[in-house]
Amino acid sequence: MKKKAVLELFKSVLIALLLLSTLTIQKATACSDDETDCRGCLVKRMKYDCPSCVPRLRCMAKCLWSGKARLKCVKKCDCNPGYPRMSDCKKCLSKCRCSCTS
Repeated sequence: MKKKAVLELFKSVLIALLLLSTLTIQKATACSDDETDCRGCLVKRMKYDCPSCVPRLRCMAKCLWSGKARLKCVKKCDCNPGYPRMSDCKKCLSKCRCSCTS
């Protein structure tokens, strides 16, 4: 009876360790510890894949840093009816997947 209880305890500890190791591996592959990866990805996307977004994003950055509300900044910087819209720029840059928070 005691042997069976020890075996059950061993199995449950082993399962818990397997689950923890799986979660650790998934987090490690999802996000890089190197912050330059994210920066490099954004720079590359702005330079090659969505260069037309640079003026709009600069406008947004200046507006937000001046303390205005996001909605006002979007209206101010997205007033030009041409392409790309702010939503297009967001889609273009979101491919970098830089929002790795723990």
